[in-house]
Amino acid sequence: MNSLACSAVAEAGLCAATASLDDERAQSLLFVAGWLTTAADLMLEAELREAALALS
Repeated sequence: MNSLACSAVAEAGLCAATASLDDERAQSLLFVAGWLTTAADLMLEAELREAALALS
């Protein structure tokens, strides 16, 4: 799960780097926000899964 989150953060960084080079900045920045949200969701899911497994 952490590797997926790291991949999402890497994609966000790539989008952010290319956003500074593009003329269509708004779309690229939306991609950055989407990838960072994906990374946060993956980390939260992993924490919830670990907590649920600890209870059983």
